[in-house]
Amino acid sequence: DTIVRITQSLAIIEFLDSAFADRGGMILPLEPIARAKAKEIAEIVNSGIQPLQNLSTIQTLDSMAAQQSNPDEGVGKKFAKEAIEKGLSILEDKISRLHAADRKAGPFAVGSFGPTIADICLVPQFYNGRRFGIEVERICPTIVQIENACKNHPWFRAILPDMQRSIDSKK
Repeated sequence: DTIVRITQSLAIIEFLDSAFADRGGMILPLEPIARAKAKEIAEIVNSGIQPLQNLSTIQTLDSMAAQQSNPDEGVGKKFAKEAIEKGLSILEDKISRLHAADRKAGPFAVGSFGPTIADICLVPQFYNGRRFGIEVERICPTIVQIENACKNHPWFRAILPDMQRSIDSKK
């Protein structure tokens, strides 16, 4: 047997979409514009927001700030929070325009009637936004509706962070 190791989120998602296309849904829409929009939203999260909230980024910024003559504690977390807020605001604008332009749009990020790669990237980003103290309900009302649609979809129900047992409970 060949062991395949894939380590990057979007590569894993695209692999699963291709390898298990017969398992009840398409992660990447077939229609070219919807496919491009789904990938665009996923990339905003994957390369524009998520790396700025990584623990290593926060620790590096905290370390750099500590070396200054007037260190500011928690600069890394503040930086990450601002990056998440800015990215979510950009996504809210983009997605709300997309939904406003099509009154027949479905409940998911690109207006589809099933989740796409965009939704798969948005849901965990919302969880992180809340973890950083961001009022996502206030700044992203459209995406909150999308998040609710995802929470009710079978693909998401069992994998939501709140449904996971913590490591502490396994001890």
